[in-house]
Amino acid sequence: MSSQAPELELTQSGPGGFKSLFKNRQFMSLWLAQIFSQFGDRVVFVLFVAVLTANPNVKIGGFHVAAAELTSWLYVAFTIPGIVFSPIAGVYVDRWSNRAVMVVSNMVRALGVCLVATPYVKASPTAAFSLAFLISVGSQFFAPAESSAIPRVVRKENLYAANSLFFTTMMIALGFGFAIGEPIISRTGIGKAPFAVGAAFILAAVFVTQVTDNTPSKAKSEAWWEELRFGLAYIVNNPPVYKAILKITVLFSTVITLNIIAVALTQQVMNLEPVQFGYIVAAAGVGMGAGNFLVSHYFTEVQPTLLAYRGFTLLGLFMSLLGSLGFLQDDLFPRIGMAGVAFHGPLIIVPLVIAVFIGISCSLVAVPTQSLLQAAVPPDLRGKVFGAQNTAMSAASTIPVVLTGVSADYLPGGVSTTLLILGLPTLIVGFINHNKTKRELSLLSTPVKQVSDNSSK
Repeated sequence: MSSQAPELELTQSGPGGFKSLFKNRQFMSLWLAQIFSQFGDRVVFVLFVAVLTANPNVKIGGFHVAAAELTSWLYVAFTIPGIVFSPIAGVYVDRWSNRAVMVVSNMVRALGVCLVATPYVKASPTAAFSLAFLISVGSQFFAPAESSAIPRVVRKENLYAANSLFFTTMMIALGFGFAIGEPIISRTGIGKAPFAVGAAFILAAVFVTQVTDNTPSKAKSEAWWEELRFGLAYIVNNPPVYKAILKITVLFSTVITLNIIAVALTQQVMNLEPVQFGYIVAAAGVGMGAGNFLVSHYFTEVQPTLLAYRGFTLLGLFMSLLGSLGFLQDDLFPRIGMAGVAFHGPLIIVPLVIAVFIGISCSLVAVPTQSLLQAAVPPDLRGKVFGAQNTAMSAASTIPVVLTGVSADYLPGGVSTTLLILGLPTLIVGFINHNKTKRELSLLSTPVKQVSDNSSK
């Protein structure tokens, strides 16, 4: 298989825009299923936290466990399936009916969430962790089946627009999904909240039934580990696919990091209460929406790899600018007679505008890279490839959770130093790779131009 052909075909396609997608009933059904599934996954985490922390005297193995430690263990219970089971799930997604996998995945999660309302789960942290683990296993089957379905229900020229909507939904759910958990629980109570969340997964299952199914292979299947090995070998031996997964993984890790940093940034730089970190997250979400619109309408002719490196360069630049605000506030302002001035009140617009541009930068990376990946991977390998991608993203998300909060709290300069540590290397690496890719594309196009000139003579 040529590694360049899918990329060139994708860049030559014209912009499909959102209008045709909104008329596509199957795409809309898949997108609505993603909305309910993504937000359901986030609210489930909040629900488990509420259940586990409702009892102040929780004990595991005879030892008292505080709320923070319970939350850490809960995160581990939700994360391990993403690392261990995603590649295996990808193998079976390619074997089975994608539609059936998505329906069963949502129904299993709905049942699991409803079991949270039982007295046994409420009273036993071990039971709660085990149930969270099983619910997360169900999620690992939905994600690769959904990613495999997108290029099946939309035309290739609409992949940019389709992925921009899916990426926007994922990022909004990542930023706001946890925030809507508390209102749901407070309105319904812990006893009824599981059924409200379970209803979201049931709705997702209903919408999925409207999506065109794949045609599972009738050939005799090899052992799952052999198919997994073949899928991983395909990724390793195809640089465009491998690099696309690497870019998406790095971007996802960065977004997770920014969500964690937003809390410290709100407190240390903007002089607001930590719970008001939603301002930064909302601004970044607005930027992602704007960036997705720009990419799907105006940047479809730009080579995807080149556009992605532009996005990384800008992401590093704006993260560094955001990190510099703390040093400006603490070091520069007092020297020019502005001691006590903070990025608060009217000046709050500065970090918010930078957050908007961070969101736009993320879109420049995510939309073309994911679209390229979907266009390049053969239909019979999509489950394996996207399962491996989900594994990489899950593994990468554990790094910022462990390190970022600590560095923002204890490094000199706090959150500002942390942002610079992340932003400057991203800026430098993105800029170097952008220029390198630009030169390579220029060299590739030169022979084509010469042949064209000679043929015209």
